[in-house]
Amino acid sequence: MKIGLCLPQLNPHADRSAVLGFSRNAEAAGFDSLWVQDHFMVPDDPQVGYAGGPTEVKMPDPYRCMLSPIELLAFVAAATERVQIGTSILVTAYYRPLLLAKRLTTLDILSGGRVIAGLGLGWSKDEYDHMDTPFTQRGARMTDFVRALKACWLPDPVEYHGEFFDVPKCDTSPKPVQRNAAGEPQIEIAMGGGGNPQGQRRIAELADAWNPAGAPPEMVMQGMAGLNALAAEYGRGPLKNYMRIFANPTMPGIEPWHGGFFGPMSWSGTAADMIPKVEEAKEAGIEHVIIETGFWEPCPSPQNWIDQVDFFAPLVEVAHD
Repeated sequence: MKIGLCLPQLNPHADRSAVLGFSRNAEAAGFDSLWVQDHFMVPDDPQVGYAGGPTEVKMPDPYRCMLSPIELLAFVAAATERVQIGTSILVTAYYRPLLLAKRLTTLDILSGGRVIAGLGLGWSKDEYDHMDTPFTQRGARMTDFVRALKACWLPDPVEYHGEFFDVPKCDTSPKPVQRNAAGEPQIEIAMGGGGNPQGQRRIAELADAWNPAGAPPEMVMQGMAGLNALAAEYGRGPLKNYMRIFANPTMPGIEPWHGGFFGPMSWSGTAADMIPKVEEAKEAGIEHVIIETGFWEPCPSPQNWIDQVDFFAPLVEVAHD
């Protein structure tokens, strides 16, 4: 099983020194991947609460200061040699297909083919409104977006005409380093969502992997069975799976979040306390665990960000064993 960490991206202490130290140490420690997420503002008076919940569910404080995802990955690509770099997730509504295809291709080339393009719907109606994108159309728009995105990676000339997005007949070279099962240039797409039939069909048709937001191992594997059955209807092979969880070295930082929805996706305690969780995921059939730290409880300094790597390093051997 592979295991990765989310990069220093949240709060003012996610600075140059933190990102450099964290990413280089993570690669040296044997972690397989480094990840970012995607928000560009925290409204003072949000229309919905965190993760689309009621408004009384407030944003975690670290969210109020966030580095931009693709630029952060470009910096990390230059600082590392082996580790995969991924987005968990990019909200497709914040981009245009042709431009995102170009940006991800550039990142894939400069990183030597290490990019994982995690894509999702997002949940912030405020950010959708800022992008002049109808929130009620988000599912249908994402399906069309990903079809257009993948078309941009095909051999030139490319062309796409969909319900919401059009790509005129044009050249879009260079193409990604990576290739799909058919030998075509394409970056791996690890899609979030899947909570309704429309989303499940979108994943089965267009994604290479499923990256649900914080589901426990048994839920991921149950979902994978249905998604792989749908993928077969599209003539596609089994999808990869990811499991993203939120972890903190100490319980107090995540205690307020442990009730209800967030409980199954939160780990706490020492690394030794978390080893059974890693073993459980591996035994269930999880292929790639993504650990988000510095999330519920802010890292108080750049060095504290870097120290997170040493804290979680014992989990690497367990995952790889």
